[in-house]
Amino acid sequence: MARIDVAMGFDGRYAPHAANVMASIVRHAPGAQLRFILLQSGVSEEAKRRTEAAAKGAEFVWIEVRDEDLPAHADRGHLNRTMLFRLGLEALAPQDCGRVVYVDADTIVLGDIRELAAADLQGHALGAVTDCYQDANRFAELWSLPKGGRYFNSGVLVIDLPKVREQKLFSRALDFVVAHDKALLFADQDALNHVFWQNAAVIEPTWNVQRFMKPREIAAETAPDRRWGHKRPRLIHFIGTEKPWMRNVWHPWAWAYWENLKRTSFAQDVAKTYRMDFMQMMRLRVRWLVKRPS
Repeated sequence: MARIDVAMGFDGRYAPHAANVMASIVRHAPGAQLRFILLQSGVSEEAKRRTEAAAKGAEFVWIEVRDEDLPAHADRGHLNRTMLFRLGLEALAPQDCGRVVYVDADTIVLGDIRELAAADLQGHALGAVTDCYQDANRFAELWSLPKGGRYFNSGVLVIDLPKVREQKLFSRALDFVVAHDKALLFADQDALNHVFWQNAAVIEPTWNVQRFMKPREIAAETAPDRRWGHKRPRLIHFIGTEKPWMRNVWHPWAWAYWENLKRTSFAQDVAKTYRMDFMQMMRLRVRWLVKRPS
C-alpha cells in the first residue's frame, strides 16, 4: 500500500482547526497509510499530542518553521506569514517525499484523500482547482503574462515535489513575494500563479469547494476546468474572514466543520474561545437542515 503524504502549514492559533482537517482526512480514508508533514510555529507539545490523537494510525512529521527559513512578510489579518509555509516544502520537507497533497487548515475533507493524491498531473509539477472568484485575464494583464491562462486557488495543491525541487519553483515563488509583497493581494497564491502560469494541472472542483460554489456548475456550458466530477463536495474550503467557528457568522457548510470537530478533543476549546454557546450551535444546526447546499 502506497503512503500518502499530506502537508499542512499553520501556527498555534490554528492548531485545533488543523487537527480537525487531519481527523476528517483519516475518517474518510479508512485503511490508508497517511503521513502528515506539518510545517508549523508556536504549536505546544500538548496541542501536538492532541492532534496526533485525533488522527490515529497516521504518521506525523512536525517541522518547526524558523524566522530564517522564510522571508519576512507583512501580516494582513487572517492572511499572515503562515501562508508562506507551504512554499517551505521545497527546502524543509523530508527528502523521501515524492507526491505531496497540501491542504489549508481552514478546510474540511469529505472524500477519500487517496483520490486527490492520484490526480493526473499530466507532467506538471503542480495541480490545483481553478479559483472561481478571481479574474485570470486581469491577473495576466497586471503581471504581463500571456492571455489564456487560469488562476487557481492555492489552498489545495497536488505537488510533484521532486520536480519542484529540481526547478526551484517554490523558491521562485518566494522571490516573487519578496519583490512584490505590497502589490500582492493574495501573497503566495499570486506568486504561485505567476510561477505556474499556464503550467499547472486542473484538479476537479469538488476538491476545493468554496463558499457559494454549487453542483449546477456541472452544466455543459460551464468551462471544463470548472465542471464538477461528483455530485457532492470532496473538500470544503472556508475562504475569507468568515470562518465556521466564529460567532454570528453564517457559512453554508459550517455544520460540516462542527460535526467533524467533535471527533477531536478540541471541540469544547474552540466553542469556548469563540463563544459558541448552545443557542449559537442550535442556530447553525437548524440553518444547516433548512438551507444546506444542494
